Amino acid sequence: MRGRHGAARPPLGVLISQEPADFVLLALQFALAVTIMVFAGYASVLFWLALLGSVLVLVMLVRRIGHLSRAEEPL
Repeated sequence: MRGRHGAARPPLGVLISQEPADFVLLALQFALAVTIMVFAGYASVLFWLALLGSVLVLVMLVRRIGHLSRAEEPL
């Protein structure tokens, strides 16, 4: 996969090491949402709100990785 100007994008581990706090917070949000879904059950409103939250966390994760991989700063 190539980024801007034909440069190869850095590996995922390098991107995560640039902003570890962001990825830890996203992982905690996702873990909390999954825990709520497990204990709430399908019939609960909390389950569906947690499902929405987990999808949003995944979207934010992909966008953050994309933003970091396109950053112009040297690694």
